[in-house]
Amino acid sequence: MTVDCAFNFARKILLLSISIALPALTRADDEIELLSGTRIRGKIIEQTEQIVRIEIVANGRTLIRTFPRDRVRNVIKENASAPGPAAGGAKTNAPTTSGTAMSRQESAPVQRSPSAIEALIDKEGRTPPEWFDATPLDFPDTLDLTWPEPTPVVWNYTRNVDHYLYDIINSNPGRYRSGVRLMHHMLALNENNEATRARIMNELGRMYYQFFRDYPRAAFWWRQAKVDHDARFIHTASPACLAECYAALGNTELAAGLLHRLPVTLPVIRAWGALKQPDKALRLAELALKQGVPPNEVFLAQGDVCRANRDFSRAIDYYQKVLELSAAGEKAQQIKKDQERARETIEIIRLFDTIDVSRIPDGAYAGRSLGYYGDIKVNAVIKAGRLESIEVTQLSDRQYFHAVDQTIQRIVSKQTVKDVDAVSGATITSEAVIRASAKALAEGMNAPQTKPKSPSP
Repeated sequence: MTVDCAFNFARKILLLSISIALPALTRADDEIELLSGTRIRGKIIEQTEQIVRIEIVANGRTLIRTFPRDRVRNVIKENASAPGPAAGGAKTNAPTTSGTAMSRQESAPVQRSPSAIEALIDKEGRTPPEWFDATPLDFPDTLDLTWPEPTPVVWNYTRNVDHYLYDIINSNPGRYRSGVRLMHHMLALNENNEATRARIMNELGRMYYQFFRDYPRAAFWWRQAKVDHDARFIHTASPACLAECYAALGNTELAAGLLHRLPVTLPVIRAWGALKQPDKALRLAELALKQGVPPNEVFLAQGDVCRANRDFSRAIDYYQKVLELSAAGEKAQQIKKDQERARETIEIIRLFDTIDVSRIPDGAYAGRSLGYYGDIKVNAVIKAGRLESIEVTQLSDRQYFHAVDQTIQRIVSKQTVKDVDAVSGATITSEAVIRASAKALAEGMNAPQTKPKSPSP
């Protein structure tokens, strides 16, 4: 059976019981995250090695849903002793998932054998997400779905698929599902063009990975595209992200095995850092430097690896190397941007240990940082000694909105910028949100404390 046939067949038999209307929920004590990226909030009433059972309230009715453990990525339980309000939000001008200000305890990801991961990827990859059938196929009639190469220089998102994805899909979270639906439609239309099909499969891997953190489906489509050995993709971020899928699904050895086979690229270096092997990552970075990768890019990657592994002193040393470079020649503009990022990151590292949200007066505090394309500005809202929400007031990196949303959720959930990991696949944008949020909280730390009024005599 072909991939397309298996996909269509599985659509007919997909169980719809897991399609839960999240906005209708009125109780949000605990949370489980499915492998598909769906988050379900309610009260966990049972956990075993085989199942997770959760009670939810939807449309005024109390329901109990049971999920096999192999469909669950994470289980997140509220810390009942945490003070303060149990809700917060990530406010933006685009559709987004609410963040949370609860103090929560996240279980360790399920550990799986290579054979279990293979079975999981195959099973999930050959079935559509629960929202697939309800998502309309919506795109301009003028769009050329044969996706010819090279992409035309003249920009026209109503005609060229690359431009349409960039302008309409990547920058609009409300269209993420529509983008996936379009790619599957294009896959069927181009069944006789293997080169185009490979590009579509690679794009499906990216969408499932970046938009939904749906690691099984991302891995499935990247493997179908053969990104780990196809010359068109081997030097892109896709193979390293495939390795990160293996790690997220519960097997770091499988991830490391793939990374060992890949050529040295900056995404591979950062992936080794994410696997908590900073020495390996730094050695590869030195090799990349000898192979001609620009030093500003290498030093930034080395700093990011050290910072991700909490080696802040060494991270500052690498960021300082970026600042010492001469911003001249044809790469001058990029070097200056990297220097600004390095300078901001050094500043934020030095702020981390001084920020205490509980000491910040109530109010909204502004912070700014340079993203991929321009400034990202945020307001951090503090109420009763807790970080209630982070509001994005300016965003140039709209095609990376998924990273903005997920980073905000991580900061609000942790109630700090310390130890918040950047979102893979959009590191620059995610790091910018962390830096901007840290600056906002630092402003709050410097705000005058409101003194209580003296009682009248």
